Amino acid sequence: LQLVYSHHHRLMSQLSPDAFQHMSLDQLQRGPLGIDLTRLATIALGQTQESKEHVLDAIESILQLLFWPAAADDYLVQRTFWDSDLGRMLALAKYRAFSTAELVSIGNAAQQLGVTRPTIYRWMDDRTLNYVRDDMSGRTFVVRRDIDNLKRVAAELSPND
Repeated sequence: LQLVYSHHHRLMSQLSPDAFQHMSLDQLQRGPLGIDLTRLATIALGQTQESKEHVLDAIESILQLLFWPAAADDYLVQRTFWDSDLGRMLALAKYRAFSTAELVSIGNAAQQLGVTRPTIYRWMDDRTLNYVRDDMSGRTFVVRRDIDNLKRVAAELSPND
């Protein structure tokens, strides 16, 4: 929260210094971002559950806030982010939002799609494939729905034999 607040302060000081209002950590925690982070932390700890859509929407909102630069068409989350405390917490909340039946190993995903593992990683980085990390096992899984969608699109684009 304080990192985002610091960035906001720098931005506001350039736009309109008089418009900036100082906020305490308590005020930040009671705001939408603070509430989302608290919810995701309790999900990551296994203390509560929410619908997959709510979890994914909250994570996406946080990632956009942190990584989407002004005037850019898209954003990129570096893999190293997922090794930070915040990244691990978000990854665990995301992992807990999916059932094991909804997840596929990277090797299995590559096999199903007929591509190499590096291609799978590239598609994960550019968000063609959604993925989750299990920090406990150190494994990364691809969301089965995305694999099925890619296979369906490939089948539609391939000429009929």
